[in-house]
Amino acid sequence: MNNIEDTIVAYLNGQASTEEVRQLFQWVRDEPGNAREFARFSLIHAQLREQLSGEQQARQSTELATPGGGNWAASVNVEIEPAGSLEHNEPTKTQLGPQLKPQGNRLLIKTLIGSLAASLLIGIGLAFYWWDGNDGSGNRTTGLPLDSMKRFASVAKVVDAEWELRDFQTGDRTSAQSFDLKAGFVRLQLDNGVNVTLQGPAKFELVSLSMAKLTSGLLTVTVPPGSEGFQVDTPLVEVVDLGTAFGIQLDPDGASMVTVFDGEVDVSKRESDESLRLKEGETVHVKSGIDIEKIEFDAKRYDLVWPVSSGVAGSTGAFRFVPPWPRRLRFVRSNDEVFIVPEGFATTLAQPLKVNTSQPGEYRRTENLVVSEIPAGQRVRSFILHFHPQDDNDRPRFKRTIGSITFDRPVLGLIVLHEELAASATRFSGRKAGEFLEHRQLELTGTSVGDVITLSEDRHTVSIDLVAPGRFSDVVRVIVDAGMQAIDQE
Repeated sequence: MNNIEDTIVAYLNGQASTEEVRQLFQWVRDEPGNAREFARFSLIHAQLREQLSGEQQARQSTELATPGGGNWAASVNVEIEPAGSLEHNEPTKTQLGPQLKPQGNRLLIKTLIGSLAASLLIGIGLAFYWWDGNDGSGNRTTGLPLDSMKRFASVAKVVDAEWELRDFQTGDRTSAQSFDLKAGFVRLQLDNGVNVTLQGPAKFELVSLSMAKLTSGLLTVTVPPGSEGFQVDTPLVEVVDLGTAFGIQLDPDGASMVTVFDGEVDVSKRESDESLRLKEGETVHVKSGIDIEKIEFDAKRYDLVWPVSSGVAGSTGAFRFVPPWPRRLRFVRSNDEVFIVPEGFATTLAQPLKVNTSQPGEYRRTENLVVSEIPAGQRVRSFILHFHPQDDNDRPRFKRTIGSITFDRPVLGLIVLHEELAASATRFSGRKAGEFLEHRQLELTGTSVGDVITLSEDRHTVSIDLVAPGRFSDVVRVIVDAGMQAIDQE
């Protein structure tokens, strides 16, 4: 660390920034010698050496002749004045207990200082344990002193996670922190709307609201409008978003593959001035000593992470997850599968949003639906459920699919009819699913060829029984609570 002495002095004087404190404590952890050096500087700052070795104090001592003789270190009360450097200044105001005799052993002075240094190191160790382990309320913290922490992220979801050092649970709040994930998945939601999802094994460091580091593994990042500029560093590249959804896979040899699912990112090599702007549907491979290379776009490596990153807890039946592409969703077809499509980013509603139902229950007929509104100011995430059979024959035949999908946040409303589908079509993303076509709605007729949709009592699971001919499709828009209170309630 550069200017370590200045940083230590700033910390001891209560003038260090949060980032300086984080860097200082990381430096202390790096090597045992660094901890000893920190203890030494702290003692110098307190000027205990100056006070304990002075001749005036030595002449006044009556009880420090022998370690076992009396209360030889019963009281050391130090009032420290701010110091601009680590040089010796005029003695600070100090009240000492029993002093050293004129003929006192200088070795005893070193012993006392050594004891104080050891105590300080033990204190530092205990403080690290306390700061890393809990904050007094049962919550895990970030490894920084409580008075210098600013928590800016939540653990939004943990799935089958195995941790190397410490574990995290859904709802935990954190600031600058390292995540060593041996297996499973974790999704982090930053207070600026950025979402980062890790797939283990992975090593990741959250540095700030605008920066993170990936040392190994795979991640996806979504950055909503207004939070552009989020940066992820790997050993070889710096990836800066321009309002995007992107992924990074870091190979064991350090090679990085960067894939853009939506928007654009700038990719820069750390070892050279080479940089490249990537757009949606592009992938690059970055390896040491080789120019940035564009390769074929392939998102299959992220298949396992999509549900976690988007907030889907699970599904049954023939559901298939579709990442944020292709944009022409209405041409994605299957006779058996229902496509789950996250729309854009979590967003705060600027205006109320009409939904066809917000109440749990089974809906077989249109007249059972009661249109309601989700109020402005509510933070939501939108998903499309899309069933579009292939029209293989001149005479289209009805296709049926059944299944259920569970979200990790409560469902606030379902949109299934043409008027509300069309009105909400452009509010969440630029992708089009044919919502402006009337035959894309559900046909809730109550007949054998009618559609059925159900919202569970806990408002997390949507079940479907859909029937459609080849040239038609069924579209459902699911509006899910994306507010931070939804995380806290889990």
